[in-house]
Amino acid sequence: MTFNQNPLFGYDLEVGDPRDASSPALAGDDPALLAGCRANDPAALDAFFRAHARYVERVIARLTGPTPDLEDLVQTTFIQAFQSFARFRGEASLKTWVTRIAVHVALHQLRAGVRRTLPLELVTEAHEPEDPAPPADQAAASRQLARQLHALLDKIAPKKRVAFLLYTIDERSIEEVAALTGSSKAAAKSRIWFARRELMAMVKSHPELGTLVEAAEGQA
Repeated sequence: MTFNQNPLFGYDLEVGDPRDASSPALAGDDPALLAGCRANDPAALDAFFRAHARYVERVIARLTGPTPDLEDLVQTTFIQAFQSFARFRGEASLKTWVTRIAVHVALHQLRAGVRRTLPLELVTEAHEPEDPAPPADQAAASRQLARQLHALLDKIAPKKRVAFLLYTIDERSIEEVAALTGSSKAAAKSRIWFARRELMAMVKSHPELGTLVEAAEGQA
């Protein structure tokens, strides 16, 4: 699933699924690169950043929504990764490892309650898909729906919100959601269920929003 197939996240229309196998961020771990990162080699750290930066940006954007703090959150993720390489033992791939860090950075930002929002129309115009371009009225309607959905998501507790979005929008399995959030499978499943129940309760007065949520879940 890609963002431009999912109106829940119309603010980032040009990016694809961050788990796309063609992405350099998802290539097999390079032992030499890993050794260099563990040794704090600047060239290796730069290569790691370049390979994973866009992927990390997409993961965080999906969880927090449009925010001018996105660049800072990406930088925080990599600072934490660079500081933790010495403790990385290879139990998971570098992609999974940096994803876990990104998820916790996003979760911390949501818990802090200081997330600044960015007008969706500004982000959407900057990332407009080249082909095909939606009609102006359709694009405006999509932005309005996305804005309303994000306002509702902000009312859901961060742990439940993150688990729900990882499962529904990022198409992660229950096992992956649990691993990325550092919880049990039972806790992950419970958070997803409660988040969906809360969200669907809030969209009862907005049938079009409920349809979008159900459509997103149907693709997951």
